Amino acid sequence: MKYFEWESSVVEAVANAMAISHSDASGVVEAQPFYMQQYWVKGMDAELTAARVIEAA
Repeated sequence: MKYFEWESSVVEAVANAMAISHSDASGVVEAQPFYMQQYWVKGMDAELTAARVIEAA
């Protein structure tokens, strides 16, 4: 899986978990670049990453 595919999955998971639009979820994800980079490097799945990004937000 490439980064952009993983990031898209994270955005979708955030949108579903928070019951918000895809564009709002994109904003939440983009506001957490440090966590996104760390979780990508660690190989975390999109669902777990989304949960951690929501906690950080």
